[in-house]
Amino acid sequence: MKRRQFLIQSSLAAMTAIAYHQLPSQSSPIYKQYKSYKSWKSDNIFLRGMNAPVFEEVDISNLKISGKIPTKLQGMYVRNGPNPMFKPESYSYPIEGDGMLHGIYFSNGEVSYKNRWIQTRGLTYEMFEGKQLKELKFKNYANTNIIAHGNKLLALYETGLPYEVNKNLETIGEWDFNHQLEQAMTAHPKIDPKTGELHFYRYSFFNTPYLHYYVADSNNKIIRELPIEIPQPTMIHDMAITENYIIFFNCPLVFNMTEAKNNNIPFVWQEEQGTTIILVDRHNLDKKPIYLKTDAFWTWHFMNSFEANDRLFIDFVAYPKIQSENNWETMLTQKSNLRRLTINLETHTMDFQDLDDRFVELPVIHQNYVGTAYQFGYTSYYDTQLSSQKKIPNLSPSLIQYDVVKNNHKIHQFKPGCYGGEAAFIPSSNGQSELDGYVVTFVYNENTNTSDFIIIDPHNFASEPIATVHLPVRVPSGFHGNWISS
Repeated sequence: MKRRQFLIQSSLAAMTAIAYHQLPSQSSPIYKQYKSYKSWKSDNIFLRGMNAPVFEEVDISNLKISGKIPTKLQGMYVRNGPNPMFKPESYSYPIEGDGMLHGIYFSNGEVSYKNRWIQTRGLTYEMFEGKQLKELKFKNYANTNIIAHGNKLLALYETGLPYEVNKNLETIGEWDFNHQLEQAMTAHPKIDPKTGELHFYRYSFFNTPYLHYYVADSNNKIIRELPIEIPQPTMIHDMAITENYIIFFNCPLVFNMTEAKNNNIPFVWQEEQGTTIILVDRHNLDKKPIYLKTDAFWTWHFMNSFEANDRLFIDFVAYPKIQSENNWETMLTQKSNLRRLTINLETHTMDFQDLDDRFVELPVIHQNYVGTAYQFGYTSYYDTQLSSQKKIPNLSPSLIQYDVVKNNHKIHQFKPGCYGGEAAFIPSSNGQSELDGYVVTFVYNENTNTSDFIIIDPHNFASEPIATVHLPVRVPSGFHGNWISS
């Protein structure tokens, strides 16, 4: 059978949704193996220990719980992340690795878990060959984020079209907004909580203009589009939004064809180019964007942004620079901290202020406050001393709750030997304040080599979790997830 024929048949099979049946409640978890694949081990620091991939897709119901699950939790939390199916000859974290979704389902106090690989075209080819294919080195892994919008669940990657999945995490196929979107959609769109509109963008390595901004309505119809001129192809990982502006940080991480041909991370840091802040008037796309130059820095993620008193406030995680080498020494030098940029909208003067000096990443907020004035945000704290001691990257022993109004913070410390990732905020259905809801995350326990899913009360952030869901399996380190209410 030729690859094309296999791909067509596999795609049709993937589009057949597998019905999910609630398994009966028992005193111990019901562990059902869905599919299993050949395992392997690697010496790469991003493919060992808590970062190593898992090779089983499972369905587990009636999970053991410590504490009490809030009765208001009805829905699913899904997180995406890299989980290479086949052993790679080389591995460039965080760009590579087949996407795997991990879902926690809440229904009337009972909790279940399942995980599934995202069956991308590239992975389908490799499954047919039974190995990683060099020609697919820069395929669409669909491994970075997952969002719900317009009755669709979309798994997102940096430089490819979204992959639609269903609530059972089964892959449906690529989604191009009914042929309205060309080439790609990046992994960090923003949903306006007031309008329900989806604001997103794509960047191109080869075709000018290199940056395009889009708006889709609540039915996933693209209603606005704007090409934005930038001088060269760069990686732009995230965007920010306010009442009147769309914000891009064009940092000098420049696409380089030579690096791409060498099968390395295809970007070069060009510090002399500086960083450009791009402000787009979201209500008048005919108006020329504002370009503000400053010294070079890098950011992966924004926490939030808002306007007040003719000023624009942008909170983000800042790095002095970014280095693409995946060695131990380089990793320990890439420290970041939470920073605020204030822009005077009349004079366009800029002021940078450090909000903290801790090494943090993966900032999140209550999603109803996206683009508006807010008080609380959450990040993962990374302990480089502990990582150096254990020779394990990405060790996050705690979460931080920031109060950006009172300029203080609280720390939720995980138990010894336990490490988390990105948090998510689940709003209460009838919440009255920014703290009404729950902070959740996966936590890996190196003592048991299994993972938990913890639920934290934001009002008592430093206290013990109000509930812990114990999994009999390990959830590898990953990237971004979101709550989807039932």
